[in-house]
Amino acid sequence: MNTFLSLLDTLIAAPDERRAGIERVIRDTFERHKAVLALDMSGFTLSVRREGVLPYLCQVRRMQRLTVPIVSSFRGEMVKFSADNLLAIFESVESALNAAIEMMRVAANENPTIGPKLVFSIGIDCGELLFIEHVDCFGDPVNLAYKLGEDVAGPGEILLTERAKKQLCEPHGFQLHEMPVSISGVPITAYSASSK
Repeated sequence: MNTFLSLLDTLIAAPDERRAGIERVIRDTFERHKAVLALDMSGFTLSVRREGVLPYLCQVRRMQRLTVPIVSSFRGEMVKFSADNLLAIFESVESALNAAIEMMRVAANENPTIGPKLVFSIGIDCGELLFIEHVDCFGDPVNLAYKLGEDVAGPGEILLTERAKKQLCEPHGFQLHEMPVSISGVPITAYSASSK
């Protein structure tokens, strides 16, 4: 992360004639083409108000323990956990979508005696992003995946951008239902996904 921040500081201070070269160094060092999965847990505000923060933090920890092996099993890479969110990247949209469906399946079949049912909403996009390994990633695909997962998807829903849908191999093992949505006032087409 220090290298990335140092390069940003250099870019901020650079005269106009040097900016393109520094931007190229940043892109060459950190830019990757990946599928992005952003997961949000449903019910945070209500659960914390009703039961307090510790029971909800236990749910967050259960989500973390449940999702990490699934990300790995679909050859994804964990980027970070932030509050009740997960951010992971994958080599393909199909891997990200399979991981999302498996997360939903495992959460639905979790032993009910260990606590309240975990419910997720997930957004998936793909494209060029800046990836700082094990720290964070930045770019339009990250922003759209987060917006879909946090703001648009309902509990138990997986949403893909049109860009992500186009990256799926045909035939694929998913049912996709087109739905128009608005993200920060911009209309886009998203697809609600489920396994066949």
